[in-house]
Amino acid sequence: MVVTMFLGSCTVSTKMIQSSPVVARNVELDPIKADIEVNQDQKLTGQGTTRYIFGFEVDNILEEKMVEGVVYSQNFPIPIPILLDRGKAKARAIAAYHALEACPDCDVLVHPKYEVVVNKSPLGIIYRKYTVIVSGYGAKYKNFRTEKEIKIIGSDNKEYIVVDDKD
Repeated sequence: MVVTMFLGSCTVSTKMIQSSPVVARNVELDPIKADIEVNQDQKLTGQGTTRYIFGFEVDNILEEKMVEGVVYSQNFPIPIPILLDRGKAKARAIAAYHALEACPDCDVLVHPKYEVVVNKSPLGIIYRKYTVIVSGYGAKYKNFRTEKEIKIIGSDNKEYIVVDDKD
């Protein structure tokens, strides 16, 4: 049993849904614009689960399928909960992956709603289980284009952006 566990292969599959802009000095990039086509006829759902015992993950060790680039708006008063909730973020990413599996042509999950259930031992030190169910609409980006922006600072010290669409 132990030999099989060490000689077996593991698979990691990821799906990207977001990209970071190029960061460089003295380089100005025109913003890339795109239209988004949302499929409102089909609501996508997915579920993800992660379990931790003494802080070590016991699920998804040999095979991980999750969506990378998912950003969540969370405001923690102290940084310690970020360490404790890494399983919640991973369960969300797994749930988003399973939701997008039903729509292979979709680029993004629009207006996702996450339902999070946390089961834990007292103080959460020995055992934690995160179960996340996500639902939302699949969407596809289309009509990619760049539009030059011109920044104008008005007399009221407000910055206005004007789009030059002559190209």
